Amino acid sequence: MQLMRATEVPTTSRDLLFRASRWHAALLVFVCLAACVAMIFYHWPRPRPAYYISAAIILLLLLMRRFITARFHASNWLVRMGDEGLFLHYRSYLNEHLSADDPTVVFLPFHDIRSARLVREKVETPDPSRHNTAETQILHWVEFDLAIDPAPLAAALDTERSRPAAMEKHWHGESSTLYLDYPVLMQPPSILRVKWQVVPRASVFLDALRPRVEIAPMVALTEDFSHLQGLNREEQLKRLRQLDQRGQTIAAVYMARRLYGGDLADATKFVEELREGVHP
Repeated sequence: MQLMRATEVPTTSRDLLFRASRWHAALLVFVCLAACVAMIFYHWPRPRPAYYISAAIILLLLLMRRFITARFHASNWLVRMGDEGLFLHYRSYLNEHLSADDPTVVFLPFHDIRSARLVREKVETPDPSRHNTAETQILHWVEFDLAIDPAPLAAALDTERSRPAAMEKHWHGESSTLYLDYPVLMQPPSILRVKWQVVPRASVFLDALRPRVEIAPMVALTEDFSHLQGLNREEQLKRLRQLDQRGQTIAAVYMARRLYGGDLADATKFVEELREGVHP
């Protein structure tokens, strides 16, 4: 295993690259702009509302521009499969504005991986916008059972999660931005989880990996984070940490308020302390 900067990753024409879909981003922009043109041209639903709705759609695209444009940058990749092993990019492509001097890639030789498998996970999380209701997500993970000491990698992932937001200059001044998107997680004792929201799909990746690494059968799981009241405090804290680690910090803050009371600032501080390893 080797930790490195993204700029240090060697590349060849034989590599298989897995990244967030550029085609989906381009299709979204095309569909939205086409809808705006059609509404204005056909005066649907009426001439004046057509302009208002079109303006709202364009404003939404502008607000989402980083989610779209970042997919066309060189930093948009999650896994690169080379001749000798896998390069996993554990910094989200949305946080490409953070320092390029940070180590954000781990190289795993094939012989460091005991097995890999696809995990399909149904996740129930509290819906902050609707009291006493839950949201359901279907997530796909690729899990690696590592044959090495995972401590250095676990420490690197914790360091990445603790990095502060970076200041950026805009026409209206400076602001800090940090996306709570962490596609790679470490679970004890030696399981590395990679959230598969990229193309090609996970089955293509596992088929390409099969000649080098044992592929275990797929597993289906159900995780419920919406009903924590009946758990003891230690288990509640564990589940709140897991929610935050998944990038669902808003849901973790909401659930902390439901469990322990306090205002929004108190719950936010509570979750931040959990993230830093403080036992509230």
